[in-house]
Amino acid sequence: MNTVRRTVELLTALLVGAVAGWALVSPVATDFGTAGSDGKLSALTTSGQLASAVGMLAAAAVAGRFSGRRSARTAQLAALIGLALLVTVQYATDGALRFEWLLAATWVWGIAAGVALGGAAAAASDRIGTVMLIGSAVAAFVAVPVATELLGAGPGHGWTAYSPLTDAIPADAAPIWWLLLPAVVATAFAVALGGARTAGRSTRGLAVTAVVVATALATNAAIGAAQDNRPLAGVLLAVFVAVTIACAFALDGQDGALLLTTTAIVAAAIVAGAAPLSAWSDTTWINVAIPVVGLAVGVAVGTRWPSVVVGLTLLATVSVAGFLPDLTDGMNDATRWLVLAPIAGYAVGSCDPVRSGATVAGLAVLFVPSALTVAGQAAPGSVAELSPFQPLPRGMLASMPPDRYWLTVAMAAVGLVTIAAAGVLRQRDDS
Repeated sequence: MNTVRRTVELLTALLVGAVAGWALVSPVATDFGTAGSDGKLSALTTSGQLASAVGMLAAAAVAGRFSGRRSARTAQLAALIGLALLVTVQYATDGALRFEWLLAATWVWGIAAGVALGGAAAAASDRIGTVMLIGSAVAAFVAVPVATELLGAGPGHGWTAYSPLTDAIPADAAPIWWLLLPAVVATAFAVALGGARTAGRSTRGLAVTAVVVATALATNAAIGAAQDNRPLAGVLLAVFVAVTIACAFALDGQDGALLLTTTAIVAAAIVAGAAPLSAWSDTTWINVAIPVVGLAVGVAVGTRWPSVVVGLTLLATVSVAGFLPDLTDGMNDATRWLVLAPIAGYAVGSCDPVRSGATVAGLAVLFVPSALTVAGQAAPGSVAELSPFQPLPRGMLASMPPDRYWLTVAMAAVGLVTIAAAGVLRQRDDS
């Protein structure tokens, strides 16, 4: 019975992390079309990112509320409620075209994903469960842009203000049913079987997550208000990274290592994401399977032979490799993207965040728009809203920047700073 329960718990962590990660990336369907004012269209297309920010706060609150208990059943029940809301919203909005309904559903979607993530983070009682949850969320961050493109619903814009209404096309590229429904079933079984103790309580988890989210949105809004101002963008990026590092040290023990790691992952992804996986071929499901499998292998290696500093060094190497000239028509960029997955997996596997609040705080960097941007929301080579406060990408932080050199300099600097911070953090007493 204990073996069955343990298997179900790990499967639940894996599936909930993937579903919540997919929902929080909040891609917009390319083939969605609707007519409306500029204000309505902007509100509809940017609400997903802002809802993801609120969802991360909900995740931190739920994780803090249900951590440190004798049984994980209540936390798993919270995750099940969040998943049930995702199913309800997805079913109810399938084919819906009324603006007000779609806007409300987008906000419910983001918050529900956060509740599911927070419940799963609290229910993950040890390192293995936590790493599986984080690893699947990072896999969603890396693979969802390609997956949604294959499903005919990529993250870019596929409409204009003059497009006619379309039939039965959802506004968001939601997690596909064969991923969402198994997550519901596995979580329901976990609730029925009960569980061991939940993850340790992080007294600063909610506060740190709130600071990360607030700083991310503030720096992102400031960049959006000043188009093509590269010096300002650099200062805002430095502010966000400095606050993120301070938050990493504010967490308990070594838990801040995850926050440093996800920051480095986003920086490396921005450099590596300048070209799609299909730089030399048509996009297929193999382009999704390769990074997912690579990330899983990396997590396994990192769990067995962990080293946070080594993981961050490898991520910084991916960023620095952006200086290399591309002599093979996009092959260098595609190679960096393929290498990123196993390296990111190793870095995540090397972290040891068993306190649920630290898990949520670390993932916030991936899913909340910031000065560092949300690279997973930008389909390589397409126009994507990296800032919900500015409809077009700008300057050195655009998905296809006018000057690749300065983008690489900025992201490589982020990687090197996280290495230095991790070296200092490693000397802290974990108790």
